[in-house]
Amino acid sequence: MRTAVIFDVHGNLAALEAVLAEAEAAGAEGYAVGGDLALFGPEPAACVDRLRALPDAVFVQGNTDRYLAERRDMDPVPWTIAALGEDRLAWLAGLPTRQELSAHDALVVHATPRGDEEVLNPDTPDAEAAAMVAGVGARTLLVGHVHLQYRRQVGDVEVVNPGSVGIPFDGDQRAAWALLDDGALELRRTAYDVDAVIAAVEASDNPAREVVARRLREARA
Repeated sequence: MRTAVIFDVHGNLAALEAVLAEAEAAGAEGYAVGGDLALFGPEPAACVDRLRALPDAVFVQGNTDRYLAERRDMDPVPWTIAALGEDRLAWLAGLPTRQELSAHDALVVHATPRGDEEVLNPDTPDAEAAAMVAGVGARTLLVGHVHLQYRRQVGDVEVVNPGSVGIPFDGDQRAAWALLDDGALELRRTAYDVDAVIAAVEASDNPAREVVARRLREARA
């Protein structure tokens, strides 16, 4: 079974649609969506709707999905909540924090198994990384949160971060994701019209528009 692995969409519908089109062309039969679906980008509601309509999809909740559910007092949470409406917000609030992909011997979490804000980078010291993945029985641990595409071995577990679909932080503007095929994993990048999304962000009344536009333009945090 081929499964497209998608993390950190952040309301960027153009990037999401480009990834989904490529995933379908590659023969994806299912989807694993690792959280942070709506906050920051220009089209949060459309992204949630598109993702909810995917066939054979499993989801985990990201930290920014939780911020929305908690109605955090931070930009641009109120703006995004207004765009989402109560039904989408309730759906985000009810997402689980982990999912097992038994067909691929993989575990999906947003950041680490210990929490949705813990930072596991490609250069996190081995001892620290080992503590973060302690207790994981799966061969592959799929994580996101840091918006960096990488894979590394931590003991018996391969940690794979497919990167961010919506706002990459590794200097490459292209949407980042991965394709799982019976346990074998391929990291992917997909081009889309980033300039058009930047223009849409800048023209919006999103209170975080300047930060979001810069991150999209530079592909940096």
